[in-house]
Amino acid sequence: MRPGSIDRPATVHPVLTVQECYTRASATSVTHLIVGHDEHGVTRLARELSTTPSLRSAPVIRVPDGIGTDLVRLVARACVHVHVTDRLFGHTAAQTASTLVALGRSTSMSVTLHDLPQPSDGPDRHRQRASAYADILAVSRGVALSSHHESTLLDEVLKLTDRRSLSAVPRAVIPLPIESPRRYVSPAEVGGTHRDLAVFGFLYPGKGHAQALRALGELPADVGLTALGRPSPGHGHLVEELQRQAHRRNRRFTVTGYIPDDRLQEVLARVAVPVAPHQHLSASGSINSWLTAGRRPLVPRSRYVEELDARCPDVLTIYDDLAAAARHALDHPESTTLRPGVPLGPSLDDVGALYAKALASWHH
Repeated sequence: MRPGSIDRPATVHPVLTVQECYTRASATSVTHLIVGHDEHGVTRLARELSTTPSLRSAPVIRVPDGIGTDLVRLVARACVHVHVTDRLFGHTAAQTASTLVALGRSTSMSVTLHDLPQPSDGPDRHRQRASAYADILAVSRGVALSSHHESTLLDEVLKLTDRRSLSAVPRAVIPLPIESPRRYVSPAEVGGTHRDLAVFGFLYPGKGHAQALRALGELPADVGLTALGRPSPGHGHLVEELQRQAHRRNRRFTVTGYIPDDRLQEVLARVAVPVAPHQHLSASGSINSWLTAGRRPLVPRSRYVEELDARCPDVLTIYDDLAAAARHALDHPESTTLRPGVPLGPSLDDVGALYAKALASWHH
């Protein structure tokens, strides 16, 4: 591995050989390879799933930095499941594919594919990412997707790369977990001193901050934008760009930086207007974070959003016009909070059980 590639040692728990996987197949004989820093949503999901009752007895290998780490040596031919988004394993999609194809050829590997390639990536990057994801799928014993929308995107990837035969790889759609709020939010609590739109999560191009800033032009002069989070690696310049846009519009723009877990629920509960304006979601942990905090976020209409709305009715405000939806939310703060008892799910433990069933099926 390259010097300084990880900021703390990889944590390696006892693992099984490939032959032991074949003879003792179960969800607990599959090692969970968890890659990335703890703040990353994909890494956080993998880590939280590994603690659920159905999976907590399974071995875990924790790698804070997957770029430059010799995963083949580290995994040592254990049966393995990996949560994959390309930026966790390489600076480019091709580098990610090279790393994971080597791993998949050395052992029995299944994957959860996140952030599926789609046309909004741009023509060149879409094709590069699609090729990488298809290569990873080709060496996988099974694949999990976090939405039916993502499953459709995967079909489109296989069509684009002319690798439709890979549709035979066993596939499971396992939704992201949504925990019920620990407490519900009163409309009187929201807003505080600022009537801002608030976008939660890492800042990166396409997240929707620019769309939210444009919508401010049709809202009262005291309404600003708060970015709850910090820039994704490599996108620090985006803060200055958004600040310039806000200044031209004479609007307030605030970036909070990373919000620790012990403060997150309180922060999300108190903002005036929760917004998840990303136009090209394939699945969304940030929407689920709003819901778990007792908020009903404003979200643009999309195939994924309509899927989530069908599964959990009356928990989203779906808009075609952000400014109009935000104006209504400012005038009716009760519309931004969840009704007590509204059904949410699946829970984290339920998702863990679904993974246990899938892993036992794939690694047999």
